Amino acid sequence: MARLKEVAQLAGVSPSVASRVLNNDAGARIHPDTRQRVLDAAKQLEYVPDHRARALRLSRAGAIALVVPEVNNAIFASLHAGVQEASLEHSSAVFLAQLVHDGPSLNRLIGNGRVDGVILQRSEGVDDDELRGSLSVDVPAVLFNTTLQGHTGSVSLDDRAAVVTAVEHLVALGHERIAFISGAEQHDAAARRRAAFDEVATARGLSRPEWVQPAGWEAPAGAAAMTALLAGAERPTAVVVASTNAAVGALSAALAAGVDVPGELSIVTVHETWLAQFVSPALTTVAMPMHAAGLAAATMLFEHLGGAELHDLVVTDPAPELVARGSTAAPRRT
Repeated sequence: MARLKEVAQLAGVSPSVASRVLNNDAGARIHPDTRQRVLDAAKQLEYVPDHRARALRLSRAGAIALVVPEVNNAIFASLHAGVQEASLEHSSAVFLAQLVHDGPSLNRLIGNGRVDGVILQRSEGVDDDELRGSLSVDVPAVLFNTTLQGHTGSVSLDDRAAVVTAVEHLVALGHERIAFISGAEQHDAAARRRAAFDEVATARGLSRPEWVQPAGWEAPAGAAAMTALLAGAERPTAVVVASTNAAVGALSAALAAGVDVPGELSIVTVHETWLAQFVSPALTTVAMPMHAAGLAAATMLFEHLGGAELHDLVVTDPAPELVARGSTAAPRRT
């Protein structure tokens, strides 16, 4: 295993300079060319930092936590990858944890000096007061795709643009009767997606109140909402679903009811995951920049640990992008 001294020798710098580069010392005044030589040397030698020694020097744990509602949810895979990328650049590890309603507290998950900071995704069913209580920890926290009054430090997705992209896709196909299956009612991301749909549907005269179904983020909620839609006196020809897991449930319920998708009913959803590709028909999605958002959230956290202020950010680049598949088509004319 390569040592710091060997990295310094290959880069032609002193061990102290190499250490400052590899530890991302914000106060070090190092020429960009020198910094790049050190990084290239570390990569060539496959240098692995000694996190234990660094933690003792800096009084830090050498790790951050990514806390999500469900660790096996495919939606969070790209988010984790983005957080991991930033963490490697800052010589830090990532502790992945799950925080659910009525489960262990955030303090129990990350307390006792385990991590230097946390990136937290609000769980379904957690209201603002519960979220505020969760943030009573002794390390800085960046919220992911949620905001909280009185808390500064968040990275959010452009939920409005995602829903508008989904609706515009259906309109371009010729749909005029479009329903919406919403996310968890207490989640502010769900509220933003619902507000975006209400705005664009009202402007275009596309929807009716009975075609907007409150649901949740997961498949059972999507299935229940779809069943309620199909029980109405008049059915829509297309549905926008707030999240892919719920869309899988909605698709299953529609097919179980004998509805031809997409012949009788088109379905488009927010979030791109591998799961969307392997149901039948494959789901049309609006891909969200989860990797970029994870990178941004972790970078914000590390910069804060280096002395920068936390702030609230909406990731608009890259923009949400439509991925058209078999679940959407032009409406059948009768």
